[in-house]
Amino acid sequence: MRLAKRLTLIGLALGGSAGSRLSGHFGIPVSRHTLLRLVRRQPLPDAPPPAMLGVDDWAHRKRQTYGTILVDLVQSRPVALRADREAETLAGWLRAHPGVKVVTRDRSIAYRDGTRAGAPQAIQVADRFHLLQNLSEALDQVFSAHGSVLTEVKKQLESKPIIREDGTVTVPVPPTRPPPLARQRAEQRRARRLAHYTRVWELHRHGWSDRVIARRLGLGRMTVTRYRQAPVFPERKGRSDQGSSLADPYKACLLERWNAGQRETLQLFR
Repeated sequence: MRLAKRLTLIGLALGGSAGSRLSGHFGIPVSRHTLLRLVRRQPLPDAPPPAMLGVDDWAHRKRQTYGTILVDLVQSRPVALRADREAETLAGWLRAHPGVKVVTRDRSIAYRDGTRAGAPQAIQVADRFHLLQNLSEALDQVFSAHGSVLTEVKKQLESKPIIREDGTVTVPVPPTRPPPLARQRAEQRRARRLAHYTRVWELHRHGWSDRVIARRLGLGRMTVTRYRQAPVFPERKGRSDQGSSLADPYKACLLERWNAGQRETLQLFR
């Protein structure tokens, strides 16, 4: 029984595969299946209904099958998993576990209705993750709509001369333009994306769903959803690290060595 208790604690802490490897180091060889069987035999701990409950969905199979996870926000641990994300499923669990005062959730209508039916006295609030996600999506749409203006502002700021500590003035070197063939291909790709964006909105106004539009145009469903949520055509975003280099932290040292007469590249690298 002492051995079974130790193995159960290892299984609870690490799971099957990792627990099996650790047990081997302790001189207690055991298979992962044995550890999982010991874990499954343990009774669920008795705990009072959480006063603050977090509700969200989880993917059993992404974009195919989803369930609902319920988390005790005070103890920071899950308390239940449901097989679907229907309103009645959540309402039934809340009726069986009274005492919930606050429910944090996303903007799901099913979770809203389920909470109202199962715990009408509970206060419903949006959790921090989804608030930040909504803010990020809104800012992304705003910046995409004014992408050309922001790009021009960035060019103007980068072209301003810089006054160094010794009083000398340096002018940033503008980046080289891509060759004509690369610009032509970029314009062709943009025209193709714009045509898809226009076609998505045409089909959406006729009542087509995102899944059907994606199948008709040969696009991904998330691409169709992103186009439909954008009030204007979303321009392709540039690289976030454009203009930066791994040598940036060492530029001062490199310039000092270069101006001192060191022209050996390998020596500068070392």
